[in-house]
Amino acid sequence: MVLLVQNSLYSFSTEPYSPQERFEAWREEVNAIFDINIGELQSSAFNYRLLTRYLGSLLMGCGTWNGTGEPVHYKVKRTAQMIRRDGMDHYYICLGLSHSINGSAGRTSLVAGYTQVYVLDLARELDCVITAGDTIILTIPRDMLTSRLGNKNLHGLVLQRGMSNLLADHMRALRHRLPSFDDDDIPHVQEATLAMVSAAIAPSMVNLENAEPEIDRTLLTRARHLVEQHLQNPALSPEFICRHLGVSRAQLYRIFTQHEGVAAYIQLRRLNKARLIIQSDYRAQHKISGLAFQFGFKSDAHFSRTFKKAFGYSPKDAREWAAANPPKENTSYSARQPGFSLRTILDQMKQ
Repeated sequence: MVLLVQNSLYSFSTEPYSPQERFEAWREEVNAIFDINIGELQSSAFNYRLLTRYLGSLLMGCGTWNGTGEPVHYKVKRTAQMIRRDGMDHYYICLGLSHSINGSAGRTSLVAGYTQVYVLDLARELDCVITAGDTIILTIPRDMLTSRLGNKNLHGLVLQRGMSNLLADHMRALRHRLPSFDDDDIPHVQEATLAMVSAAIAPSMVNLENAEPEIDRTLLTRARHLVEQHLQNPALSPEFICRHLGVSRAQLYRIFTQHEGVAAYIQLRRLNKARLIIQSDYRAQHKISGLAFQFGFKSDAHFSRTFKKAFGYSPKDAREWAAANPPKENTSYSARQPGFSLRTILDQMKQ
């Protein structure tokens, strides 16, 4: 069986099925929300994996497209009959990482491409064509958002501008950490996610204030990622980060307060990267002066002094320790246990 649960995670994959059976297996699962259909030729190219988990009352789904060849298109509908039958009263918020949708959401034209976030109201009709790809989806009970947004018509809404990008980053961060959340994390994760969704949909003063802590966390994540990408760029500086993130110096320094400043953080990340190179590739005998130059230090002596101050030992000591303690082969594995179907998951959500 391809249905798995691990630490309250639900996983479904069409990979174990033959190419002729994969789409039908997927349709059997997804028919719990949508009626989907595909052409016969494209059906044999379909291959998809889904990982879901509850974050409090929110259901998060992470879809990964494993198909090959040209993009596969399929039709997706949510009819009045389905709505009456299942009684789902939820918003469906989708970030299409490499997925797109085109059609109608009720009376609203819906066109959303890669990296865009769009909203569906599962209590209203849908008739669209989807290009299969990677997605991150949040399914949220209506009353959890109407208490913050009022009774807005969100069906077919495609989010735009800055807050939409921050919500997309927040959803990516959730996907990355989804397997590692423990029970104590969940209330905070739910509240932070609702605040970010509300601020992205309706960026009022109240919603932005409620989302400020999570906005700062998301900006900090983006800034850290930018730093990691440019550790060997001599232009990397607080001003460089401000330009790329579109934030003020005051805002940047506020979100880096926990790291004793932006410049200190950049220097520490450069030192950590240099240490990783020294210890993971110690046989190559990298020249200290070369690493000092790569990571923006004035001289190898300055690099060595700063390195020792940060870690308590010199770059040469780090190399010698790594040579004396080579890494052992990791033979650990994680066990998986049989679980239940997406339909069961969705029934729990409706309850």
